[in-house]
Amino acid sequence: MELTIALAQMNIFQGHLEKNYLKALEFLREARKSHAQVVLFPELWSSGYDLKNQSQYAQQNQELIAELGRQAAESGLYIGGSYITFREGRYHNTFILIAPSGQIISQYHKIHLFAPLNEDRYFSPGQELITSHISGLTCGLAICYDLRFPELFRTYLDHDADSFFLVAQWPASRLDHWETLLRARAIENQALVAACNAVGISGKVTKGGGSLILSPWGEILARGSIHDEDFIQATITPESIHEIRSNFPVLRDRHAHLTT
Repeated sequence: MELTIALAQMNIFQGHLEKNYLKALEFLREARKSHAQVVLFPELWSSGYDLKNQSQYAQQNQELIAELGRQAAESGLYIGGSYITFREGRYHNTFILIAPSGQIISQYHKIHLFAPLNEDRYFSPGQELITSHISGLTCGLAICYDLRFPELFRTYLDHDADSFFLVAQWPASRLDHWETLLRARAIENQALVAACNAVGISGKVTKGGGSLILSPWGEILARGSIHDEDFIQATITPESIHEIRSNFPVLRDRHAHLTT
């Protein structure tokens, strides 16, 4: 079975939910035209990092996510991205994945919070790894700064993950780290990686773009612009991942007990 994954690399206008949503609709129309099955948006794409107003955005995001559910049902798409959310008295940076049924099927709260952007002051860290099952893939979810912690992705292997979906607002100043780390996560785990970044200036930081879809060999299947908004996609088969793992069985030689 083939699966086409699309990344909607967008310029996020901080604090302008309606403007960001209208741009997202353009990308969703593009995804439908290109017959994608999955489309990922960047980290906190609806609001940007305006964390002082998190209460307002958490409420507005509830309505937005419900509307995205309707869009998913109409278009037959899986739609993923992260949002400011509020649950059980705590705010989180949450990767939400919506199924073509229109229902939320996964919610991952960002575990590694980025102190330079005050995430640790405004958000509570997640405590649980979350996988989603999509058309034969078992996808581990991650957000931005999580990328720097290989143990998170290694642990996803214990949850039978064969792919990773990551959304981010990674800065242009560290874009070389972005590609290096993404390729490392793909190669060392023999996993497909789909990583959607933002682009342009949001707040005071220039985001680096360069969204990537990588094979389990670390090969670049699709790459986004480092300057402009972009819509990229790649078609893969879950069987190809398992074939790579079978033909070059590195993971069988993993001594997981040494890291516990």
